[in-house]
Amino acid sequence: MAKGPYLTDRIRQMIAEIYHAEPQVKSGKAREKLLQRMKAEGLNETFGSNYPSRSTLSVELKSLREKNEARPPESKGLDQPWTIGSLSKYPIPPEALPIVMAIYRKAPTTSREITPEGEVAYVMLENSRALTIREAQWIARLYKVIDDPDLLWDWAWLYAQDEWVAEVTGKPFFFPEFDLELMENPQYATESRRAQERWGAIWHIAEKYSADLDETLDLMNELNKLDWSTLSNEEIEEIAKPGKYRKEAQHEKGHEKRNTQAR
Repeated sequence: MAKGPYLTDRIRQMIAEIYHAEPQVKSGKAREKLLQRMKAEGLNETFGSNYPSRSTLSVELKSLREKNEARPPESKGLDQPWTIGSLSKYPIPPEALPIVMAIYRKAPTTSREITPEGEVAYVMLENSRALTIREAQWIARLYKVIDDPDLLWDWAWLYAQDEWVAEVTGKPFFFPEFDLELMENPQYATESRRAQERWGAIWHIAEKYSADLDETLDLMNELNKLDWSTLSNEEIEEIAKPGKYRKEAQHEKGHEKRNTQAR
């Protein structure tokens, strides 16, 4: 009996990256995100536009959650925000501390505020881009070969993410392509990070304006023509508005249909 298409290592890695970015993601939403990314990479031409199924995603997500939960506390701790206090449990070489601190200052996770009673309070910032302990360790490993702090953080993020994926999926941490890109195309990590951040912003817009898969990819292609680093989320949303991403249009179509039927 012929078997249907199977999940390749690349598709499984995409699912793990989606789960890593949003651990509470449901299978339906994860599938839509996966289909978007598969279409962007042309994988839908190989496997078809409706593969994998929602049930397949449900099984994969369940497996990822079980493996994630089964990780030892030391491993789970690596994905917590880095602080100076974390050095007591997760040390890094003292000579790497200045560059880690420089990047740490770029990503504050708390703000100091004064309460109405005049007391000092520390408040966690929402949607902050926190430096994780795992990333700090990779910064300490790579800072001698990457001078630019922002680029260094992007490479640390990339290695840290795929190290996490390897841990959770049970695959060996073996990514020689990263080493080649680091030597030949250092901007690769920045491009990879921006691409994932772009997917997150686009998905938010797609949900807000009820865009379908093709419409969301149209927005992705439009953004690819621009310098992503210069765009805020508000500017991205302005780009989306003139397109097909609007609930209002769907509402108007329904209204016109009702009027036609009434006649």
